[in-house]
Amino acid sequence: MSKVGAYLHSKPDGTPFYVGKGTVKRSRELLSGRNKWHQNIVSKNGRENIVITFMECSTENFAFELEKGLIKTFRNNGYQLCNIKAGGEGESGWKVDRAIVERVASKNRGRVQSPEERARRSVALKGKKKLVPRSDEHKRKLGMNSKGKRWYNNGQNIVFCLEGMQPEGYILGRQSRTFCKEK
Repeated sequence: MSKVGAYLHSKPDGTPFYVGKGTVKRSRELLSGRNKWHQNIVSKNGRENIVITFMECSTENFAFELEKGLIKTFRNNGYQLCNIKAGGEGESGWKVDRAIVERVASKNRGRVQSPEERARRSVALKGKKKLVPRSDEHKRKLGMNSKGKRWYNNGQNIVFCLEGMQPEGYILGRQSRTFCKEK
């Protein structure tokens, strides 16, 4: 399970402009799923210049409370945040119901796109970067970088590191181990 917490987005001068709750991965998403105001601030300052501060929390409820407290504190101190709400209201771990996925998939199975649809998609994809196959030299360098490294886990997290350099309490293997009592 990913670590949950509250996070802060700040301008390069250190001025906070957004407080959120989520995972480290969510805190680093600066454009997708953000309101226009947030996107404009990021575009104006440049994605690489936005300062991201993540505060890990022990529980999701604590993360929601921290988010609400930070928003209230920053607003009371005169900071203009682009948060629309006062925090603590987001969804967590929402997944699409399997029946809905199957219904949409069944409607699209065997469907052939019209020439107009293909033309629209072609125009939308023009200018986008294509994945370039890795050269033999690149593959060689990737292989050299992972020589001697192995996967280790502690039941919750996994790490990829040199043998003998794994953190204390980690055992060899990718999967989390669940220990069962013998009958």
